[in-house]
Order: sequence, then structure tokens, then C-alpha cells
Amino acid sequence: MLGCVLAAALLLAGPGAATSDHLRPGDELYFTMPKLFHLDDMEECLASPRGAFCLGTFELQPSTNEPLFDLVQRYSTKQYFNHTKMYRGICVSSTCSSVNGSSLPARFQRCVADLTEHRHGLGARLAELSYCRSARRERPVDTWDVAFASVVALLVLINVIGTLYDVLRNKERPPIKQLEAWSVIASWRRLTAAGGEDEPRRDALRPIHGMKAISLIQVLMAHSALVFYFTYLHNPQFLEKLNDEAVAVFLLNGSHLVQVFFLISGFLLAYNLLLHAERDPKTPLSWSMLPKCIILRILRITPVYMFMLGVVSSWWAHAGDGPLWRPLIEAGTAACRGKWWAHALYVNNFVQPDVRCLPHTWYLAVDMQMLLVCCAVTLAVSRRPRAAVKLLAALILAVVLINFIVIWLWDLEPIIDYNFPETIRGKYKGVRSFTWQYSVPWSSLPSALTGVLVAFKQYNKSEDSTPADSKLYRVVYRASWPAAALWIGSGYVLRLVSHPLLSHAYAAVERPVFTALVALLMYGLINKVDSLLWKFSSWRAWQILGRLSLSIYLVHWLPALTLVAARNHATEVSISAITGHWFTTIIITYSAAVPLHLLVEVPIMRFLQSVTLIK
Repeated sequence: MLGCVLAAALLLAGPGAATSDHLRPGDELYFTMPKLFHLDDMEECLASPRGAFCLGTFELQPSTNEPLFDLVQRYSTKQYFNHTKMYRGICVSSTCSSVNGSSLPARFQRCVADLTEHRHGLGARLAELSYCRSARRERPVDTWDVAFASVVALLVLINVIGTLYDVLRNKERPPIKQLEAWSVIASWRRLTAAGGEDEPRRDALRPIHGMKAISLIQVLMAHSALVFYFTYLHNPQFLEKLNDEAVAVFLLNGSHLVQVFFLISGFLLAYNLLLHAERDPKTPLSWSMLPKCIILRILRITPVYMFMLGVVSSWWAHAGDGPLWRPLIEAGTAACRGKWWAHALYVNNFVQPDVRCLPHTWYLAVDMQMLLVCCAVTLAVSRRPRAAVKLLAALILAVVLINFIVIWLWDLEPIIDYNFPETIRGKYKGVRSFTWQYSVPWSSLPSALTGVLVAFKQYNKSEDSTPADSKLYRVVYRASWPAAALWIGSGYVLRLVSHPLLSHAYAAVERPVFTALVALLMYGLINKVDSLLWKFSSWRAWQILGRLSLSIYLVHWLPALTLVAARNHATEVSISAITGHWFTTIIITYSAAVPLHLLVEVPIMRFLQSVTLIK
């Protein structure tokens, strides 16, 4: 209801600050401005013995053509790229062969300044030098690389030993669990096992695998599009035009999809705790379960997470080369080497938040932080399971209200208000709303608590009645699909509104409303309100992909970014290019996620569980 009221308020508010008389991308005057990006062929440049290549960012300055400089400034509003900057990758030895200077950076600076003055009557100042190179180079193998290679070799060896043991052991005797944990065959059987459960209540949860797998495919699509903002583009006006289109809001405001994972995480945590207490009455839920919840999650996530940090911190930088390799890939390697400990402690969203090492892993930090709260809340309200739903609903509303107060006092914005090309290209560096609203646990806490609420609702449900028996719920269930999509689309209307109070209110409720709609859908799926959709979301392939979800999530950023970083020319961006990039990312990601799951994620988790005796 709150979401409907706010959406109506946004519609009635009418257009505001977004309406302006500035130029539009692709107008005739647009092409009179200096190109935003230019990239010479670095491979051809460095093939020459005297080849020299420089990459850097320039700031335009007024000179003889002041009308053009005014035009550039008027165009560079927040919803487009900042065209007062120029990104240049120049073969200094050929493009600037007639330019003299005391050093390569000096020749680079003077060359670009001369070209800009000659072609546009504008000045250009070197604001940031990424690098200058005068020859092909091989990145040296260092201690980090050797150490990680040794870890990989050890893991492969242990998997070989464990697999041989599993094949050759006497099947009539109990296995040595610490050895069997490393069997690739056993891990494969676990991955591909049929999803049916002996207990009907667990078997009903099979659609959750489908929700995870489908949501993750959409996350891959969003990130495949996102990396185009980081590279040098042949036609940046495409992304600027896209930003003006209403349909683009489903990409720019589609980060709500991550809330599906928080919802599922909260639900599975609470539901499994309740079933555990029911199966074993001798060990009722108590505060002693809190450390076990934390240890289980650490054993589940940390080993494979640290392995991927090792990949990024070492051999990823050796995987290719190109003019953008250093700023896009090697910069990430350096960031991870300096910040790995914050990831290991799951505080990377708070520690040096503008230093991006595997930027998508803010989710893992928030998920671990919310685990503490959700587990504590579950243990607290489990003493009154029949009243738990009402207590949790009140707690969710209280958290939403507190979030609104924080957003209002700190003057934070919803992501749709700052998710523009220039901000995305800058990877949200210095954006307070991204640091203190988007990637903090309290902002996503209502989603996780909604999952806990659904768990208690499902657990307390009478076996003699199902939601399908209620005509009202069937109507609400079927409406939740389009309502969730419309709620994401409502962000486009918000861009037409200038009133800060509505913006603050939307920032506070955008995630809780979306999650509530998805929770209605999930509850209906679990209870087979729609048998056809239940069968589709319970498809065995989804179950396999659902089990691979952690490995897929950790891996996907690497191929998505590598594919654009390795290009030797400015990238042509289009719908077909983004789609092709998405499909290629999916293929590479899934192909890499399977061995990561079989050789790292599952065996280490099972081995640690067998050693600690915690399951």
C-alpha cells in the first residue's frame, strides 16, 4: 500500500528539475564537440622499435573558441558524460612524431593540447596520466603469484588424492570423511543430485533454486552492460541516449534484484533453524546457536571467496594486455592486494569504500553482516512462533522508518537519482549515497527480515490449508509479477520530480516494497499456487545452477571486465554488442564456475565441516 501511495505521489508531482533546454546526444552540434574518447592502436604502435604509447585524461579549457567551450559545459549535465574531460590513448611516436618534449608525458601533453587547439580552438590540460609505455612488457611473476600458484597446485593434488581414494576404497567400510570430502566424483554427485527431498516441506523449496538462478542471470546481464561505461567508447552518445529512454530504468534501477538474494538468505536461515529445532527437540533454539550460524556461513563462503581474491590479486593481471589493461585490470589487482584483509573480515563495504576490489562483493559483506542480525532475530522471536509474523512485520516497519530518518538527515538519494553515465564510469567514487545507502547492511535489512517473516509464515502454515485456497491471495500473487516490474519502472517517474522529501521517501521504501512483492511471489511458488510455474522454477537445471550460484557470482565479474579491457580499440556499443557480451560472459562464467565449485567450494567446505563437526 505504501508503495502504491508513493508511486501515485510521484506521478502527481509532475515534471521538475529533469526538464531542461540543454542539447541532446546525437544532435548536429553534439559532433562539433571534441570526441570524448580516442584510442590509437597500441599493438601497432609498440610493434615499432621506437614506438611509444600514452594513456591519460585531459580537461578542456577555454581558448579561441569560447562559444564551443560554453556548449560543452552546457551539455555536460549530470545525466550525461562529462564532456569537459577527454580520454586519450595516443601513439606518441606516430601521432605526435613532430612534437618535441623532455619526456614522454610532456610530449603526450603537448601533442593532445596542439591537436585540440588546432581542431576545436580549445585548450587541453593533462589531468591524470595513467601510463606511458615505450615497448612491449611482460608483467614479472612476484611472490603473490608464486604463493597462489602453490595453493592451486596443492588443491589439485589433494583433489586427485581424494578422488583416487573414493574410487579405490572398500565400499563396505565407512569412508574417511576428511579424504572423501576431496573427491571430485562425490562433489559432482552432490551438484547433479535430483532435487527431491524425503521431507515434503523441504521438497517444496525447490523453486528457490530457480529464483536464484534466474535472478543471477539478470545480474550478469546488468554487469555485462555496466562494464561498457568503464571502457573507451566509439559512440558514447548511445549510452547517453539510453539514459533518456524510459526502458533504461529497468537497467539503471534494476539493482533491486540483489534484494532477492537477501530475501532468500533470510528465509533459508530462519526456516532451516525452525526445522532443525523440530527434528531435534533435545536441542531447542537458543542463543548458543548464534555462533554456529556464523561459523557455518563462514565455512560456506570464505574459502572460495578467498580463492577468487587470490586469482584477482595474482594471475588475473597476467591474463592479457591492451591499452586499458592497466587501469581496468591491474588497478583491480593492486586494490585487492591492499584490501584483501577487509574482504576476509567482511567489512570491505566500510573500509576504504572507494577502493574497488571485486566491486560486486559488497553483497557478500552485507549478507554476512545481516546474518548476525537475522539469526539473532530468529532466535529471539522463535520463543513466540505464533506471534512471530506480527513482531517481524512491526520490526520491518521500524527499520524502514529509521532508514528514512537516516536518509533524510544525511540527505541521501535513491540510486536512480545518481546512476548516470559519468557516475557509473567513475565507479561511484565519492558518491555518498552509494557508500551510505546502497552498500550498507541497514538499507537491505528489511529484505532479509522479510525472508525471516516468510519463513515463520510458512512454518506456521496449517497443513490442511494452502494459500491457493484463498481467492484473494491468488489475485495478489498474480499481480505481484507486474507490480514488481512497475515498481522498478517507477524510478523513471522519480527522475521527473524535484521534491527532496519524495526522493528521500522513495529511497527508504524502494527496496522493501520490491522485496515484499517478490516475497508474495516466493510464498506462492513454495505453496504451488501456480503448478505450472512451480514446475518451471523447479526444473532440475535451475537446481544445478542454484547450487553453483556462489561460484557464478564470484567469477562473473572477471570475464565481463576482461573482455572489454583486452580490446585494442575503442568499443562500439549497441544493444547487440551488450547482448553478445552478456552471452559470452555467461558461457565463460558457467564454464569456470563448475571446476571452481567442484575443486574448491564444495571440498573445502565439506572438509572443514568434517574437521569442526559442524553441519
